[in-house]
Amino acid sequence: MPSNPLNRLGAIIMILLLATLIGCQEKKSSWDLHTEKGQVLFQQRNFTGAEQSLKSALQEAELFGEQDPRLIQSLTNLAMVYDAQGHYAKAEPLLKRIVTLQESRKDTNGMDLAPGLSNLATLYYHQKHYAKAKTLFERALTIRKKAMGPDGSGVVQDLKNLAALHIHQHEYAKATPYLVRTLEITEKVHGKDDPSVVPHLNNLALLYRAQKQYQQAASMLKRALAINEKFLGPDNPKLVGSLNNLAVLYGTQQSYEQAEPLLKREMAIIEKAFGPDNPRLGPNLNQLADLYRAQGKIEQAIPLLQRAIHLVEKAEGQEDPALASPLNNLALLYFKQGSYDKAEPLYKRVLSIAEKSMGKDSAAVERTLRNYAALLRKSKRASEATIFEARADATHNKHEGGKTVDQK
Repeated sequence: MPSNPLNRLGAIIMILLLATLIGCQEKKSSWDLHTEKGQVLFQQRNFTGAEQSLKSALQEAELFGEQDPRLIQSLTNLAMVYDAQGHYAKAEPLLKRIVTLQESRKDTNGMDLAPGLSNLATLYYHQKHYAKAKTLFERALTIRKKAMGPDGSGVVQDLKNLAALHIHQHEYAKATPYLVRTLEITEKVHGKDDPSVVPHLNNLALLYRAQKQYQQAASMLKRALAINEKFLGPDNPKLVGSLNNLAVLYGTQQSYEQAEPLLKREMAIIEKAFGPDNPRLGPNLNQLADLYRAQGKIEQAIPLLQRAIHLVEKAEGQEDPALASPLNNLALLYFKQGSYDKAEPLYKRVLSIAEKSMGKDSAAVERTLRNYAALLRKSKRASEATIFEARADATHNKHEGGKTVDQK
């Protein structure tokens, strides 16, 4: 599921697999050599070299004729290189030609056509041509249903693609039936308590949460947690994700008394598995502190943030980007207490880290500038505050979607 609320679900993966070489020859052909070299360079992320070799392979493949499978393989391989670089305009004609070639063959309703349709649909998705993408995804789904049956594994991927397409457009109600169907198919094939069901439960839960259907979301997450506990045991670190998802859901509902024991259990699991000084505890400590802050329990939140900062500093150093969040949150707590002398050096550190890790024109920098300006005003340093507010305004004008935090 995408993480915007659903970025884990919203990421559609281009299904452009490197095909295995055809045949087994004692002496490799020029096409074989160009293809192998291009594949190696692609794996090494040498895209310029890969493009050159795969273009040469494509020129060779053109000589074999349109019915030879090496032509489609060469087109696919070269499209992969362009897709990996975000050069969608270059990849599009290659993928369209693949579909045309597959349609021209006698088995136009066969399984060979479905991957080509899905690949082209994914390209349109990246280009935000959503109507075109949906048409092709639906066509691929129809082909796979006919070839594999309504419960085939390939059908699940097409359903997920269609769901992600709607989620990316914030059409959550339209996405829901597709994810419900993926869950039903997985349950039917593997059983309702099989671990393979868990990702589908989590995806559907996140979708329900985005629609504020909290009861349905909680039901999905509790099932996912129960399945993981059954197969992994109560103290396995792999439970952390399920515990956290449920805790976040309760926090969203302001059901803090239900969220707190989940976060504490998560912390205990991490400490037992990795030790009390492991920086993996940082996000958990940050979350628990935020839970206390939301309840006005500032004195309980402060030591948790101090510990999170110490763990990251000890493991990663003073300038690690992971420090920005706990430093900012601790500064906010000191601000609320009126401890401006304690908050100010923290904001300065946050600003330095954000500028280095995210860029001077990022939304995080703008947010920190405004927070710091608010502190300066509270400290009766209006002239300094004006300077930082002007910097924040200038930063806001350089990026889109900047959000600010209003401190009062």
